[in-house]
Amino acid sequence: MNKTIESRFDGYMDIESIRKRVILRPEPLTDLEALPPLIGAELLNERLREIYLPTEFALNFIHEMIGLAYLHNLKVFSSEAGYAARIFKPPEVEVLPVCFTGLAGVGKSQTIAALRSALPPPVELTCDLYQGTVELSSLWYASARGKASGKQLLVDFVQGSGHDVHGGTLKKLLVECRRLSNRDGVTQVVLDETQHINTGEGASKVTDILLTMAAIGPPVIFVSNYSLVHRLFRRNSEDKQRLLSEPRIMLPDDPKSQDWADYVNECVRVSGDRIKVGKDEFAAELYRSTFGIKRLAVQLIKLAYIECRAAGRRRIELEDLHKAYRSSTYTSNARDVEDLQLEAISKGSSKRLDLQCPFDLPVEYKSNVVNFARADRDQRVQARVFESSATEAERSILKHIVLPEEKAPAKSTRRVPVPKATDEDLMRSFRQYMESPPSGPKKPK
Repeated sequence: MNKTIESRFDGYMDIESIRKRVILRPEPLTDLEALPPLIGAELLNERLREIYLPTEFALNFIHEMIGLAYLHNLKVFSSEAGYAARIFKPPEVEVLPVCFTGLAGVGKSQTIAALRSALPPPVELTCDLYQGTVELSSLWYASARGKASGKQLLVDFVQGSGHDVHGGTLKKLLVECRRLSNRDGVTQVVLDETQHINTGEGASKVTDILLTMAAIGPPVIFVSNYSLVHRLFRRNSEDKQRLLSEPRIMLPDDPKSQDWADYVNECVRVSGDRIKVGKDEFAAELYRSTFGIKRLAVQLIKLAYIECRAAGRRRIELEDLHKAYRSSTYTSNARDVEDLQLEAISKGSSKRLDLQCPFDLPVEYKSNVVNFARADRDQRVQARVFESSATEAERSILKHIVLPEEKAPAKSTRRVPVPKATDEDLMRSFRQYMESPPSGPKKPK
């Protein structure tokens, strides 16, 4: 149809190309100690929040969503006649929205921001249907925070395309949105933070807004925490079939995965190597204290740095992490982490729906997290029992005992091999044995 259209997605579909476009590695911090502790900690917090290393799941999700956008682009620009028909008489198409869900703070909004940067940028299109040029936009993005209805979201989309809105029914606004999305080549619609919609009468308002978004035409992604999805599961089957048939669940990283190790290593690098603990030990302790939720990881490192500066040091030690976990600032998050660990071990006995995934999870994810949580719990219980059973004198002695794993590994010495006996040696030993006096049997006791 047009060179601009034909080359629009060139170079944007390759997964390694996507990785390079979305990855964010901020510069490491220097001279933090020249600042007051609280200001230095806030600067560290801001820099750590800039990190974005796409996990395998996030990369595959972005790749899949760009694929859906590409397919919709082919439909819109199938031919000049087809493009004109979609503008002057936009078809009524209802899509099944993708439900992108996960725990609060797990990185959903960051992944959506990465998707926005990974899609093709705006381009100018010249066409015989109109004078001048039209800017093709790959994505319409809206935050549901503060929105009261689907009509308000449609008004925002129409106004964002450079049109004034003076009244109009929901039906007319929907037709105008369809026309503009086809004209501007919109290939994706994203509604973020849907849990902040004013629900009004239960989940009916949310359902109405999401179904309105799905009726525009392009593929739709709505981003939500678990709490809203649980409310949607209580809707009628016709609503659930439309809204919950395409879930994409973003889980915390596996505690032993390379993704988590890479993220912790990047935090250490960006902090300017201000973490004294060994990387493996620090990664394990950080996971125990955050359940792998990166928003909490950033906050905990910030609080640990404050504890570190209060102790007169410039590098974070394990003790600082423990104090930060027990601080009043982290109390509510610590309770969430403990509830998540209990939820993983007790297999869904918790009553907190905001921490329970409403969809069935892969068995391998459950087993990995449960094994980590159980092993950590057993280790802590054993240490607590051992410490509580010791006397005061024994505790003071234990402080000075070096554990075997803390000792420097000693060089192994090979035993000197026994020399091989000759025939003469064997004959001599046999004569000595025969000439020695026999020993009688031992008396029974």
